[in-house]
Amino acid sequence: MEETPKKGFVYWFINVFWYHYGKLSILVVFLAAAAIWMTVEALKKEKYDLNVAVVSDVAIARSDASALSALFAEAAGDVNGDGKALVNIVTVTMEDEESPETGRYQALLYLSLPEYTIFLMNEEESARYVKEDETFQPLADYGIATEDESGRRIWVGDKAVIRDLGDHQFYACLADWTVDGKGSPEMTAAAVRALKALLASPEAEKGGE
Repeated sequence: MEETPKKGFVYWFINVFWYHYGKLSILVVFLAAAAIWMTVEALKKEKYDLNVAVVSDVAIARSDASALSALFAEAAGDVNGDGKALVNIVTVTMEDEESPETGRYQALLYLSLPEYTIFLMNEEESARYVKEDETFQPLADYGIATEDESGRRIWVGDKAVIRDLGDHQFYACLADWTVDGKGSPEMTAAAVRALKALLASPEAEKGGE
């Protein structure tokens, strides 16, 4: 009588487990690895003290915004208490004539996020949004006087740090989500400080226009 060969772990793993659950195991491992990666990335992600959206007609290089970022960082300060004053400046370009809705959708996205408090917008886009009472707040409520009839935007296109971004017709607007019970009062206060610092900053030299 022949003896039944012993079937150890290797045999079971290959012929039973892997045969029935191989594909599922790969999926589980992949999902676990993805979850770990996302967790690590979330822990590494910088926490910003001020978030700014720049809506322009043409693309702006990140390096061109370095002086503006430094000005905002000094004024905003270390809001979250992590020992660093970090400013996040995102840009939205409206130059794509074939699909202008792309830039508009991006602008709407940032307008829907409570952490974005300062918006630098071109003439057309700023005029569009200051007509909507719920988008930007009256600047007079924060001690900022503006000659614009809307009361919700102020001309900053003549500032040196703005001219670094290129030849843009920029207005500054303030989004304060705390009026709706959302957002952060500390980040709103930081945004007001940053906006006032921008308004108090030097104007561009006439010969450099």
